[in-house]
Amino acid sequence: MKDRAQRVLIIAAYPEDEAAVFGATIASLVQRGTELIVLTCSNSPKNDEAHAAVRDILGITAHHVLREDDGAQFTTRTARDLAADLVAAITSLKPDVVVSYASNASGSNYEQQARLVSEATAHATELAGIPFYTTSSTPVDRGVAVTSPTATAFKRQAMEIYSTLPPVGESVATPVEYLRRLRRRELVIGERNRFERIVLAIVATAVGALVGLVLTAVHQSAITLWGVRVPWGIIAAVALTTALILGLRLIYDTRVAPGFASLGVLAMSALLATAMPGGTILIPGNVSGYVWTFAPVLIILVVVGWPRVNRQASTSSRDNIELNSPVKGADIS
Repeated sequence: MKDRAQRVLIIAAYPEDEAAVFGATIASLVQRGTELIVLTCSNSPKNDEAHAAVRDILGITAHHVLREDDGAQFTTRTARDLAADLVAAITSLKPDVVVSYASNASGSNYEQQARLVSEATAHATELAGIPFYTTSSTPVDRGVAVTSPTATAFKRQAMEIYSTLPPVGESVATPVEYLRRLRRRELVIGERNRFERIVLAIVATAVGALVGLVLTAVHQSAITLWGVRVPWGIIAAVALTTALILGLRLIYDTRVAPGFASLGVLAMSALLATAMPGGTILIPGNVSGYVWTFAPVLIILVVVGWPRVNRQASTSSRDNIELNSPVKGADIS
């Protein structure tokens, strides 16, 4: 499980709610460098300039509108109908996490429409297999408060454009029904607490030390095939070290696990490089020994030092999403 979502999709009913309900959440995620996409189900064409200014303040660079209908869909469509379109949009945009309204008291001025979007998003994310979280402008049980002073300041500044000042605090939570289904899944928008990071560091160091011990013991091994000496030990040692460090970096999307695993590998190989009791040397001064001495260092420098890369959102957004996905119209029962 990653420490934080790489790509987050915010689903709102109207453009005004991008600031009123999700403003602090959006600003906080943008500050963290998360790739953010905002999907508005309907538009409000009379305030296009104000909406553009709000998105600029909050840092929204990828924005899509589901239907350019000035809210007409909310009078004719059911949650099932809307969910089918949202499944198609989720399939197209490929988010790691979807965030939408709380089912009740979300803080939107369009509460009825917000409930419809919340229900439709819950159906769509369950069908698409994507984690779903809700945002509310009021505190909620089991919620994670979005209290960053910078994020709330951006929200307040954005709402001044609409000449309204709703509550600026927000809470992100998992709906109760999803807590039951995902009770063992960590909140990917948040980060691991200090205790979890300490445990992860200890376990990673122990695993790295064990790997370093085993690979140091076998790195000199070779086999002769058809008269050719194949140094399988050093080949396996370099390959497995790379797999361990790179795998931990990709799985956890953080330097804590691969960094401490690397420390364990290097510490163990350095310890075993010294003469053992009885004069045994496990890392002699031959080709395999030199490769095993320097290759892990190079691997670790590249993998652990490699910068975290976010998939950059396109700044050129389409006005409408093409809803011809084969999943459109699927049964959302």
